[in-house]
Amino acid sequence: MASLQTQDRQSLERIAGAPLQPLRVLAVIDGSERTGRVIDFALGLVPESRSIEAILLGVIPEPPDGRLRGYGSFKAKEVHARLKELIGERAVAAAARRFNQAGVTHQNCVEVGNPAETILRVAAEQACDVILLSEAPVGTFRRWLLKVTGLLVATVATQVAQLAAIPVVVVK
Repeated sequence: MASLQTQDRQSLERIAGAPLQPLRVLAVIDGSERTGRVIDFALGLVPESRSIEAILLGVIPEPPDGRLRGYGSFKAKEVHARLKELIGERAVAAAARRFNQAGVTHQNCVEVGNPAETILRVAAEQACDVILLSEAPVGTFRRWLLKVTGLLVATVATQVAQLAAIPVVVVK
């Protein structure tokens, strides 16, 4: 019994002496007021004993083919690049300034595609430990649908929370 306690103590001391790896956080940025709460939550995760590495992800939903009016087949890359430049990079750059001010290491990323699939893919590619995102407020249609039929429409946050292999924090 004494040897078991000694082994446990030695392993704990060995673990405690080892430097902790930074917590890899995927913060989903959409440029709305809710993004500020996600950033505040992420920056609140920075304790003095363990640092974080943040991946700031802006996801732009892929435009429907009908909206591209003939450009979908041969100019999709140009359309996606323009969407990234006009919409996503501004929101991510604003969030990046806050992380720079706090002295938190971060990486900026803007992607075009299905939001839930893109968030999960980037989290896996970047080996993230946790996903932080916000949920859009319940709109008139979702309230009406719930009231009339009792059905809930799945949001990006609920899809990500159900399918993710890592913890997901939905910041309200």
